[in-house]
Amino acid sequence: ERVGVYKMKKDRAVDFYNDWKVITMFFGANDLCSGQCYDHTGASPEAHSFKLRLALDYLQENLPRALVNLVPVLDVSVSVRVKRSIMCRLLHRFFCTCFHLRGAADEMSIITDLVRGYQEAEELLVSSGRYNKKEDFTVVIQPFIKLFNAPIEPSRRYDEVIDISYVTYDCFHFSQKGHALAANLLWNNMLEPVGHKTTVGLDHVMQRFYCPTEQAPYIFTYNNSVQFLKTGRQD
Repeated sequence: ERVGVYKMKKDRAVDFYNDWKVITMFFGANDLCSGQCYDHTGASPEAHSFKLRLALDYLQENLPRALVNLVPVLDVSVSVRVKRSIMCRLLHRFFCTCFHLRGAADEMSIITDLVRGYQEAEELLVSSGRYNKKEDFTVVIQPFIKLFNAPIEPSRRYDEVIDISYVTYDCFHFSQKGHALAANLLWNNMLEPVGHKTTVGLDHVMQRFYCPTEQAPYIFTYNNSVQFLKTGRQD
């Protein structure tokens, strides 16, 4: 976050103190995939929340006129809930070691429980109101990524969650098509009130694309969501 703020200050195309800025944060998958193998404390939900708080506190103090989209951590078990090639199976053992190399019978439950712990920690931090105190800074969770969460029912834990065309050759990271889908879902979340954001997927990119309206011309934040739900208008 420090590097990003520094670069914006130095960028002549950015009026640092007057331009509005949208920052999207999405992190934690590496801790889930590998970090928790070697450092349970450092990769715990509490540690995740602490790292997130440090980053958001810094942005709040040093980045004026900013809205931060917080995308919850990805459930990395998605990597086994797609049709995997031999190449995918080999690569997964290197970059998602805990889940794909250790081979514990209950690893699926460990990972999915940890994912939900991370996501709950994120929600607790943001819902505390810590980042709703300034007129020119706020943080909003955009929860679309939760559509990839593994089902709670053990019998459905390995259900296929996404078509292979939406991920790249490693069966983990988004392909170009996958990034387009994620961007579509993120944008739609940004135009939904806080507390009423959807985590429903799309059959294809641009199947549903929201636009600002006369009653809701702005990106939804906590404060203007309260206003909108009371009066039907953001302003």
